[in-house]
Amino acid sequence: MRALFWFKRDLRLLDNKGVGEAARDATELVPVFIFDKKLLAELNGPQTRTGFLVAALKQLDGQLRKKGSRLYVFYGQPEEIFAQLISDLKPDALYTNRSYSWTGEKTQKKVEALCRKQGVVFKDFNDSLLVPPEKIEARKVYSPFFRLWGLALAQQEVSVLPEPGLLRTPELNWPSLAETIKLIPYQKNRHWNPDYAEVRLKQFDFKGYEDNRNQLGLDGTSRLSVALRFGLVSIRQVFDQVRKKLSADSQLVKELAWREFWYHIGYYFPWTQDLEFQEKRRGLKWLNREEDLRALEEARTGYLLIDAAINQLKEEGWMHNRARLVVASFVTKDLLIDWRVGEKFFKKYLLDYDEVVNTGNWQWSASVGADPRPFRLFNPQLQAAKYDPECRYIRKYVPELKKTPCRQIQALELQNYHPPIVDHRWASIRAKPYFK
Repeated sequence: MRALFWFKRDLRLLDNKGVGEAARDATELVPVFIFDKKLLAELNGPQTRTGFLVAALKQLDGQLRKKGSRLYVFYGQPEEIFAQLISDLKPDALYTNRSYSWTGEKTQKKVEALCRKQGVVFKDFNDSLLVPPEKIEARKVYSPFFRLWGLALAQQEVSVLPEPGLLRTPELNWPSLAETIKLIPYQKNRHWNPDYAEVRLKQFDFKGYEDNRNQLGLDGTSRLSVALRFGLVSIRQVFDQVRKKLSADSQLVKELAWREFWYHIGYYFPWTQDLEFQEKRRGLKWLNREEDLRALEEARTGYLLIDAAINQLKEEGWMHNRARLVVASFVTKDLLIDWRVGEKFFKKYLLDYDEVVNTGNWQWSASVGADPRPFRLFNPQLQAAKYDPECRYIRKYVPELKKTPCRQIQALELQNYHPPIVDHRWASIRAKPYFK
């Protein structure tokens, strides 16, 4: 049997469910990746993000070549590309791993419809979630979801699959990665290299996560969100490491479940993509002041934790999770900027951008989403004092303050620095009745 395999957010061979199934069934397998032209234009972020994807594809192509195969890479609309590939190759089947994101699901449905029309078998597999959303009844609050999620997880085997054996791939007059990337603007990403994923998975101090995960000045988070976003490691590989070292109800397991909770919400309530989950908080009159938006993106809000976090985001394409919470609270509660604006801001810069998780987290932070209680409003100065007590994070990402005493930084006793664009105490008084 001749089959195509469509790589998307699963850029690896180890523990890749779809690849394993395709390699078992097909006598001839053709691996394909498509740079989605429309999606790249929509993301419209730093070229270093595309550069990281290019590096990840080079790594995948190297893995495939060790198996006697290679990666064919295209640039365009997936349904149009596959129409041509099916016409040229006349495959019996197309294999892929299932898309659960809103955009990915729409694209996949178009390709699936094309396959049906052309008489090509379409097979997809859950590779990105420990418990697919359809396995759990709809829940609107995290705690009852987590109980059901834990029960479902305990009833299934979670094992890491080996890499496939040798793959038989024909030599085709189709474009290689080297040929296709000439069509796409990108820059090398100097902060992230795709081979970090396997190393990080082996070396990260999982046992120290509970104590260190909120400390901004420490390397206390796994940083595996980027690896999971591009599928450089599987969610099962991460869970396998976690369960070897931590309990089933550890904080890190709960964080994995939060990721799947947002996919659960996205699956059962797809309209939350651009509409508040809570009906009573739809139609809020957000201020969306242009001067506040400019100050935010230019990292001159006057609140050092916020400015440091924005600088980290724009420079590295990543932001510490605690900082994400504080920034989202500041944007939606202090500045009364629409959560959709904040979501698009993160979308522009985040290397680990995931539309379902990002939307869920922004709605949660804005107190308009699922699981809204209690009302959360973070004080940026108190958060900085608690989670960056030695000012390591602020000094690193606001370099003009690297020689400033921490006491002055915490007290905002600074000369020649941006004054706060809003008084937090006044803003918090304004916000509470606003959200009622």
